[in-house]
Parts: sequence; C-alpha cells; structure tokens
Amino acid sequence: MSSLPADVTNEPHGEEPADADGRVSDDTWYTQVYRPLEPQFTLRSVVFGCVIGSVLSAANLYTGFTIGITYGASITAAVSAWIVFRLWRGVVSGPAFSVLENNTMQTAASAAAALAGSGMVTTMPTLMILTKRRLSLLEITAWLVSAALLGVLFAVPLKRQMINRENLKFPSGIAAAQTTLALHREGESGAQKAVALLSATGIAAVLTLARGGLGLVPDAVPFAFASVGGMSLARLTLGLDVSLMTLGSGALIGLQTTAWMAVGAALCWAGLVPWALGRGVVTPTPGAPSLYGDAVGFTVWPGVVMLVVAGLVSFALKGGSIVASVRSVGAMNAHAPGEALREDVEVPRRWFVWGLVAAVLLALGTQWFVLGMHPGTTLAAIVLAGALALVGTRTMGESDVNPIGPMAMVTQLLFAALPGGNAQVSLTAAGLTTAGANSCGDMMQDLKTGRLLGASPQKQLLAQLFGIVMGGFVTAVVFAKAFPLELLGTKFPAPGVQMTRSAAELLTRGFSGLPPHAYLLMAIAAAGAVVCTIARELGPKWLAPWVPSPLGIGLAFILPASTSFTFFVGAAVAAILAWKYPKKDELYTMATASGFVAGESVMGVAVALWAATRT
Repeated sequence: MSSLPADVTNEPHGEEPADADGRVSDDTWYTQVYRPLEPQFTLRSVVFGCVIGSVLSAANLYTGFTIGITYGASITAAVSAWIVFRLWRGVVSGPAFSVLENNTMQTAASAAAALAGSGMVTTMPTLMILTKRRLSLLEITAWLVSAALLGVLFAVPLKRQMINRENLKFPSGIAAAQTTLALHREGESGAQKAVALLSATGIAAVLTLARGGLGLVPDAVPFAFASVGGMSLARLTLGLDVSLMTLGSGALIGLQTTAWMAVGAALCWAGLVPWALGRGVVTPTPGAPSLYGDAVGFTVWPGVVMLVVAGLVSFALKGGSIVASVRSVGAMNAHAPGEALREDVEVPRRWFVWGLVAAVLLALGTQWFVLGMHPGTTLAAIVLAGALALVGTRTMGESDVNPIGPMAMVTQLLFAALPGGNAQVSLTAAGLTTAGANSCGDMMQDLKTGRLLGASPQKQLLAQLFGIVMGGFVTAVVFAKAFPLELLGTKFPAPGVQMTRSAAELLTRGFSGLPPHAYLLMAIAAAGAVVCTIARELGPKWLAPWVPSPLGIGLAFILPASTSFTFFVGAAVAAILAWKYPKKDELYTMATASGFVAGESVMGVAVALWAATRT
C-alpha cells in the first residue's frame, strides 16, 4: 500500500467536503474521504456481488420482455448485499462486512445486472429473428462481454472530468451511497426498509408461482364481461394484470407517465383496434385468448414513431449538454491547480490504454466471427459508441436518464444510410452502441457512489470486470433457455424487440411494407411527439404535468392495455400513500415496490425455465 497522509481518515462520510462551487479537489478527497484501511475488494464481496448481479440480470430479462423496462440495480444491489451480509454473519464467524465491501458487492452486481439492458431485450433477439439464426451460448456471451468492456473503459477518462472536476450529480449513484450508509449504521429505518423489501419479494414470488407455474390465478382480469365493437373486453386486453411487478413498476415510474399510459391504452385498445378490426386491417386468430398478438403488428407503428421521435427531439434539445460533452474531451487529462493524478487510487493510464486496445480487438473479432460484421464497420461503430456514451453519460449525470433508445435509433439510421448498409448491419451497430453506452453509464453511477463512500476506483473497475464476465454468461444462459424466440411477441410482449424490428423493417422495405393506414397514424404520432416534447422541455414548469407524455402513450400502443392500466393503478396507490402518510411512504413504498419487481421477475424466470424443461 502506498504511503498516506497523516490525517487520512477511515470513517464513512457519504458526502464530499465541497467548495463553494460544489467541487472537491483530489487532494481533499484523498485526505478526507478516501478510506484505504477498510477492506474493499475481497473474495466474498466479489463472489456475492456476481451472484446477486446475475440473478438481477435474469430478472431484468423478464421485466424487459414483459413490460419493456430494465432497472438500474445499484440500490437493489446495495440492499441485497446488506441482507446477504447479515445472513452470512449469522452462519459464519469472522470480521463484519465493511461499507466498502458492500460497495464492491454492489458494483459487481450492478455490472452484471446491466447486461440485460445491453441489447439483450432489444437488438440481439431482433437480429436473430430477422436472420433466422440462433446464436450459441458462447457467441452471445462473447458479444455481451466484448461490448460491455468497451463501455466500462469509456468511463475511465470520463470519470476524472465529470465526477472529480465537475461533480455532476448522477442521482442514482448518490442514492446508492446514502442507502449503503444508512444500512450499515444499523439505523431503524434501514432495517425497516430491508424487511419491507424481503416481504414484498416473497409475496410477489408466491403470486407469480401460483399464476404462471401452477395456473391457479389468471394472468389478467377484464374490467367487465362486456364488448366493444363486437369483441369482448378480455380479448381486447381491457382489464388489469394480476401482477405485483407491474404495480410496483408503476409506483417506481410515477403518476405523470403512467396516467398517460392509461389514456393511450384506452385510445388504442378501446378505439383504434376495434376500428381496425371493422375494416379488416387486423384479423383475429380463432381461439386466441386475446387480440394482442394479432393487433400489435399494426399498433406498434404509431407507438414506435412516438417513442423514437420524442427521444430524438429531447436528445436534440439538450444541445448545451452535447456541447459541454465535446468540450470536456480535451480537459479529461488536464490538471487543475492543486490537483494530482494519484495512480495508486485512480485507474492508471496504462490500464486504460491497454485495456481499450484489448477490448477493441475483442470486439472486432467477436463482431466478425459471430455476426459477420466487417472490421471497418465495427471500428466506425466503436467510435460512434464512444461519442454517444460521452453524451449519454453527461445526460445521465445531469438528469439520471441515459437516452440509450434514441441513441440506438440514431445508430440504426446512420449505418443504414452508409454504402452497403442493411438491416443486419444497422442492427449490429446499434447493439454495440447500446451495450457500450449502457455499461458506461452504469460504471459512472458506481464510480459516483464510490467517490462519496471513499472507495478506490481501481478496485471498482476490477469489480465491474468480474461482474461483466459472470453476468454475461448467466444472461446468455437464461435468455437461451427461458425466452425462446417463438414466445417473443406472443407470451412475452417484448416491446423493445417490437420497436427495433419495426425500425429495421421500415429501413429495409420503406413505407410500401406498412399495413394500411399505418403511415397516416405514424405522421400523426410524430407530429404529436414533437409538439409535446417541446412543450414539456421548453415550456413553463407548471405546464409540464399537463402535457401528454409521448413515452407513456407510445408504450401503451405496444403493451397490452391491461399492463398499462395496472401501471397506472400502482402509481396512483403510491401517490395516495405519499400524500396521506408521507413518513411511512419514505420508509416503505419504494422498498416494497422494488421487492414486488424483484420477487416476480426472479420467480418469473424460474417458472419460464421450468416450462422450458417440460417442452
């Protein structure tokens, strides 16, 4: 270990001693926040982190294919790590787990969990469907790991500028640090949150087993035994899902978006779909329990256009962030007065350089041998992935939102326009960009947490690498075994696959391949998305809650109506609890909602694997 200043402290802080501008010099951080004497990168923390992250990655596959959302795992991983530590202490004697061991465990876990969002619920299954080629476990793992490694290494130079010097917020990283400290201080609130999380997880898991595994509970309950346009409400999916995961997700998303999801679901499934049925645009399959599989091929077009256009407009409106990102490139390795690059703590340049070279070579080989992508095209995709990761990470640092979806669409459009571009090339490039930007953002959130807790960025990088390798393999296994391609778009709605597939088909076939009337609906959706996005982001703050949410309405056109309505119910219940019981809401609502999501998604994967072994 390197020599340390005499006043170095080993006490947990959880917040940096910032100056008037909110910045902390490296020397101040090194002497007042950094805790080198505390165990951090230990065998037990890495192993437990990889295991927890692999479970959360499998859960993210389930949520991604079911409701179109994957969750950042930082806070869930931090709480899960603390629970595992407590259970471990009850069985095995030895030193107590430290705050920084918890952070290492959370870092490895979030890296593994993020892999489900790295194209595995969007680009890769779409590519396999379009090319009619199933990739092997080894091929999927190699692709995931190579793309995620690029993203993690992209974060190394960004960290010094965006976290050390600019002190960008990265809200989820701050929340994870505060959660970790609260739990390890053994406060009553931390224990209550853990109990709420565990209880909700168990209840959701039991309900999911009863519904999906044993068939004792229906998947959804219709609002009434009535009909619209001669079609029953049950077949139009007009009801509520029997799903605590969807309720919990609604609570986490919030009332503003989910209310517009409910509005969009009513417009789509009680209005547009019966209209399309009457004109023969949608043909119902005899005996099918619902029209979702038949109708979504039509409704997906306006939904996708609304989501994509809104994302691109929002991306374009963040011009200031984009300019600041570009300017920050030249300052990444600059030294402010009084700052020193301490390579016994920060990631050394040689690690970054040689790691990036290895990651690029691995990506080139994987893209060539697995997907048949020309090395020149892969290099172009890597450069674009780095540029978009830069912009996306800054956006995440300022708003906690990483605009991965719009960036993937930008990549698809750019590579489809290149000479020799086609659906496969554009999808492959978009997948690489998505995975890189996703892993980069996840790494930056973890580095922000570590900055607040006094962790070593070097050891966090190593924890991320272990999490990526373990998570990549488990994600590939679960995807291949639990989510066969034939069930995507039928049993599992797979909204991300619907979006990327529709975009790829549009780029390949043009408007001539669209269903009747789809082009008109797409034009209306695009115009509405532009107007609503500009009004929400540039209009007065009081107006924003009343402006329709393109995200909410767009998703409602891709998901079954019952899912959108259940989202809204979950958000409404959470809003009422926050209004009536604010103190209890702070303790229990988010923990309970997260437990509902974790319990159902993990048990959902187990049920899917069980079903696969019986076929």
